[in-house]
Amino acid sequence: MRFLAVFFIFLNLAFANNGVLSLNEAFKLNTHSNNQGIFLKINLADRIYLYKDQVKVELDSNDITSLLNFPQTQTRENKEVIFSQLELFIPQLLLDDFVKNNKAKLSLAYQGCSEEGLCYRPVYVNYELNKQNGIYAIKSTKDQFKKQNEDEQIANDLSTQNIFITLLTFFGYGLLLALTPCILPMIPILSSLIAMKLKDKPSKKYSFYLSFIYVFFMSLAYAIAGALVGLAGANVQGLLQQPWIIITFAAIFVLLSLSMFGLYELQLPLNFQNFINKKIEGKNGVFGIAIMGFLSALIVGPCVAAPLAGALLYITNSGDVFLGGLSLFVMSFGMGMPLLLIGLGGSFLKSGAWMLKIKIFFGFIMLIMAVWMLERILSANVILMLYGLIGVFFASFMGLFDEAKTNFDKFKKASMILILAYSLSLILGGSMGSKSLLKPLEFNLASKENNSSLSFKTIKNLKELKQELQNSTKPVMLEFTATWCENCKLLEEYTFTDTKVQNLLANYTLLKADVTHNSQEDLALMKEFGVFGPPVMIFFNKGEEKGRIIGYVDANDFLSKVP
Repeated sequence: MRFLAVFFIFLNLAFANNGVLSLNEAFKLNTHSNNQGIFLKINLADRIYLYKDQVKVELDSNDITSLLNFPQTQTRENKEVIFSQLELFIPQLLLDDFVKNNKAKLSLAYQGCSEEGLCYRPVYVNYELNKQNGIYAIKSTKDQFKKQNEDEQIANDLSTQNIFITLLTFFGYGLLLALTPCILPMIPILSSLIAMKLKDKPSKKYSFYLSFIYVFFMSLAYAIAGALVGLAGANVQGLLQQPWIIITFAAIFVLLSLSMFGLYELQLPLNFQNFINKKIEGKNGVFGIAIMGFLSALIVGPCVAAPLAGALLYITNSGDVFLGGLSLFVMSFGMGMPLLLIGLGGSFLKSGAWMLKIKIFFGFIMLIMAVWMLERILSANVILMLYGLIGVFFASFMGLFDEAKTNFDKFKKASMILILAYSLSLILGGSMGSKSLLKPLEFNLASKENNSSLSFKTIKNLKELKQELQNSTKPVMLEFTATWCENCKLLEEYTFTDTKVQNLLANYTLLKADVTHNSQEDLALMKEFGVFGPPVMIFFNKGEEKGRIIGYVDANDFLSKVP
């Protein structure tokens, strides 16, 4: 833990003088009124600018922005921006036209960025107007005219809560995220590594120690990547989803499986074999466990949820790497609690002949993880056939052809026959174009899904999105998704297939931004909306963002969160 604190202190100091300003330092808002009208003034720090099209003024829900005079603007990336100062004057006569009974609500919204590339979250401010003696008195209210998104609320809590309460809250977030698919792929990885290292001398303490190392470095990866994402605005996990990285990591799983099968020396050069044996299978070294924990967080389980997005947003807005990164570390450690429980179970691995079967079992688990990684770049029917091949060999090695002498042997053989039958159905179904693991022989599944699923139009860049927003006569939902995003698949499989959700979204124009490849256009789209990674669903009405949903939510939560 001391290392972690030193790391974040160093990182915080490294960026302390890098021009990262908090939201309040970047934009200083002042208001006053007299018998001529109301003045709204935003003083901008050096190298900070506002987007003109993000400035909005409303009087009792009436948009009066176009009736106000704006200062001279400059052009950045084909958008009008304002430097130095924005002063808006609302004349008394204009106020009188819209204000009834001498009282009204005035709303101001704005959003901007720094020339270093950091973009701040949108700001929404409410005022109460009360006309007295011919002058409109203006009073700020705490309530925002637009409900904060969940990530914005979490970012706000980070900036206002006691640090102990903040860390405790994020640990709780982590425990909740442990119940989501974010952590599931790491369970067989850690179990396999523990089985490899404890095959000779099982020990509960050592097993727990290995799990702790894995979870610690997994948490460290989240914290470091989060700090870099928040400050640089890059989707680190997305960048690590490139095909060559996925193939490399899948190959590592295959190599690990070969070591479980006892075939390592037949497949690897001697020097590399010795390195692997020393670092991963060695009795004392934990280098391999640490590396696998670190990489697993970034490559195996990329997961964006509201707590993670909130911490990233806080880092972006405040530049506070220490608190933001430490919050991510604590959250990730909470996510890792199930993995620590696996470590406590390590002492159950007793030496004996049956350990050979355990090694083979985990070898197949590693092969399954390799295919699971390849799901992100291969077609679904090919993946189905690969799973089927693994199943056929698994059944063969795990007792399909063994003589059944005891009741347990009979049960095991019957189980292997069922696995064989299912595996053959996967191969047959995949060869015929099926894509479903649950219904591999239902070849017309794709057409059935198309009849009931939602229809999304894919947009590739900001220009296309703006065109769609301008042309749409209905509210718009924009979904950020990627083929490597497990939570995105859950949304498509469970949430978007719900009848009530489909009935609601039938009233929307549905757009999809596929950021699988993290191209420059993908990154520009994500930067425009402050998206750190998929899945994120943003809702628009008349071209304005009305709210967003971050991460996987079930149908009921989705229906309750749609603005």
